[in-house]
Amino acid sequence: MQPANKDVKGRDRLRDRVDTLLASVILVLFLFTLAWGPVALGGRRPGCFLVIQGATIAMLGVWVARIWVQRRFRLLWPPMCWPVLGFLLYAIFRCRAVEVEYAGRQQLVQALVYGAIFFLAVNNLNRRHSSTAVSLTLIALGTLLSLFAVFQLATHYQKVWGVSRMDQYVERGSGTFLNPNHLAGFLGLTLPLALGFTVMSRFSATIKVVLGYCAVVMLAGLVVSVSRGGIMASVIALLTFCIVLLSQRDFWKSAVIILCVLTALGVLAVSQFDSLQKRFDKMVQHDKVGDERPLYWDAAWQLFDHHQLWGIGPGHFDVEFPSVRPWEVQARPTFTHNDYLNTLCDWGCAGLGIILVACGTLYWGAFQVWWNLRRPAHEIGSSFSDRTAFVVGAAIGLMALMLHCFVEFNMQIPGLAVAAITIMALLAAQWRFATERFWANPGWIGKIILTAILAAIMVYLSIQGLRKGTETYWQARADAEAASPERCLASATKAAEAEPMDWEADRLLADYLWKLSANDEPDSLERLKQALTWYTKAKQLNPFDAYAPLGCGMCLDRLDKTEEATEYFEVALRNDPHNCYVNLEIGRHCVELGELDAAKLWMEQGAERRAATEEADAETEKLRRNMADPLFVAEAANRRASKAQKLERNKTDPILLGPK
Repeated sequence: MQPANKDVKGRDRLRDRVDTLLASVILVLFLFTLAWGPVALGGRRPGCFLVIQGATIAMLGVWVARIWVQRRFRLLWPPMCWPVLGFLLYAIFRCRAVEVEYAGRQQLVQALVYGAIFFLAVNNLNRRHSSTAVSLTLIALGTLLSLFAVFQLATHYQKVWGVSRMDQYVERGSGTFLNPNHLAGFLGLTLPLALGFTVMSRFSATIKVVLGYCAVVMLAGLVVSVSRGGIMASVIALLTFCIVLLSQRDFWKSAVIILCVLTALGVLAVSQFDSLQKRFDKMVQHDKVGDERPLYWDAAWQLFDHHQLWGIGPGHFDVEFPSVRPWEVQARPTFTHNDYLNTLCDWGCAGLGIILVACGTLYWGAFQVWWNLRRPAHEIGSSFSDRTAFVVGAAIGLMALMLHCFVEFNMQIPGLAVAAITIMALLAAQWRFATERFWANPGWIGKIILTAILAAIMVYLSIQGLRKGTETYWQARADAEAASPERCLASATKAAEAEPMDWEADRLLADYLWKLSANDEPDSLERLKQALTWYTKAKQLNPFDAYAPLGCGMCLDRLDKTEEATEYFEVALRNDPHNCYVNLEIGRHCVELGELDAAKLWMEQGAERRAATEEADAETEKLRRNMADPLFVAEAANRRASKAQKLERNKTDPILLGPK
C-alpha cells in the first residue's frame, strides 16, 4: 500500500505545482493588462483594445486548465457576483435587440471582456499577495504617468507615442492618455491605494517612504492635469480617507499629518499654478465657459425620454446624437461625458439599476470586511495590515473614480475600466477572509458547465477579435498607402469586407471613391457609381447616419439625377438637422436645382451659426459672387424652369424652405 500512497501524494504535489504555476501565469497576464491599458493611449484605439481582448482570452484558457488541474476546485461567489452576472445576461439580450447591429455587438464584446476580467480576478487573484501585487503595479504606473505629465507641462510636449494631443491640452499634462481628465481619473483611483499602503501596511519603513514619495508625485500629476472634476473628486476622497484614519485611534496621527500636507500642497498649487486658477475660475463663470458637456447632457436626456426602461440601445448615444445635436456642437462627442447618464441613455433604467445594485453590494461588503479588520492593536498584536490597507485604499479610490464619472466618461476608457473592475473584483473577493460561506463546490457537472460557458466566451471573443483585427489592419494599411490610390482603395475594400456590418468602414470607402471620382480620368464615372453603392449600404446599416444619405445625394447630383437626390438630402437633414456640413451640401444641391434663394439661405444662415466652418464661409462667399453674375443666374433659372412641374408639387419641401 505504501507505493500506491506515495504515487497518489506525488500526483497531488505535481497538480499543486502546476496549479501554482497557472495561477502565476494569470497574475502576470493581469499585471500586463493593467499596465497596457493606460500606457497604450488608454486602450481606446481598436488595436490597443484587441490586446486586452487577447489577454482576456488567454486568461480564460488558463482558468479552464486550473479548473481541471486543481484537486479540490471551489468557486468563490461573493454577493456582488449576482448583479454582475445579471448585467451580463441583460447585455447579451439588449445588445442584440438594437437597430444598429454593429454598435450593439461592439458593446457586447466589451461587456464580455469586462465581465470575464471580473470573474477571473475574483477566482484567480485570491491569494494574499495578489491584491498587493496589483496595487503596487497600479501605484508604480501612476507614478510614472505623473512624471511624464509633469514633463509634458514643463516642455509643452504634445505627442504620446507619436500621436499628437489636442492643442487645448498644451498647458495640461495627460501622461500616456490623450485626455488629461482620464489621467486624473486614473490617479484618483491609485492615489488612495498609495496612501493606504504607506500608512496601514506591514511594509518596511524604507518601502513606506518610497510609497509616500509616489503619493506626492501622483498629487503633482493630478495638479498638472488641471482637471477640475478629477481634482475635486480626489479631494473629497482624500478627506474621506483621513476621516477613516481618524476613526481608528491607532492612525489618528497619520490622518493629521496627511491633512496638513494636503492643505499645504493645495495652497501652494492654487497660489503658484496659474492654469489651475484659470480653470477653476471658469467653472463658476457659466456664461463665459466654452464647456460643451451641459449640451451633451441635455441631448442625452432627450434621447433617454424615447426609451426610459431599456434605453435607446448600447452604443447608440453616439449613433443617435446627431438627431438632437445643438448648433453649438459640430464635433462628434461619442459619449455624454457623464458615465451615469451615458448608461441611463444607452442601457435604460434597467441597466443602470443593475449597476447601482452591484456598486451598493460592493460597498456593503467592503464595509463589513473593514469593520472586522479595524480592531485596535492591543487585541490583535499590530494595527498594521496589508489587507486593511488594500480594503481602505481600494474603496476610497473607487469612490474618487465614481465621483469623477459624473463629469467624465472614465468607464468608456478600457485602460481605466479594466483597472477599476479589477479593483472591484479584488475588493469583493475580500469576503473570503471573513467567511467560508461564499465558497461553492460545483462538482463534476458544475465544472463541465463552467468549462462550456468559458469556452463559448473564448470562441466568441476570438471570432470577433479576428474580424475586428483584420478590419483594423487593412484600415491602417489604407491610411499608410494614401499616396497610392489603387493600393489604398484595395486596402479600404478589404477592411469593409472584413467587417460587413461596420457602416463607418463602408462610408470611408465610399468617401475615398467619391474623391477619386472627382479626377478627370476614364474610370471616374465607374468610381462614382461604386461610391453610390457603398453609401447606400452604409445608409442601410445605420438608418440614423446623415453622411451616408448625404453622400448618396451628392453622387446622384453628379450623375445628373438631381430630382432623385432630393429625397436623400431630406433624409440627411432629418437625421442631423443642425450640422453645418449637411447644410452646406444642401445649399450646393439647391444650386443644382436652380433654387439660388434657398441655396443662399442654407449657406448664409449656416455660416452665421456659432460653429460654422471655414469651408462654409468660403462657399457662401463663392455663391454671393456667382449670384452677381447674370450668366450664372440665367443658367440657374433654366434649371429651375426645366423642373417646374416637380417644384410646384414640392412647395413645402424642407430643402426649399431653408434652415430652421
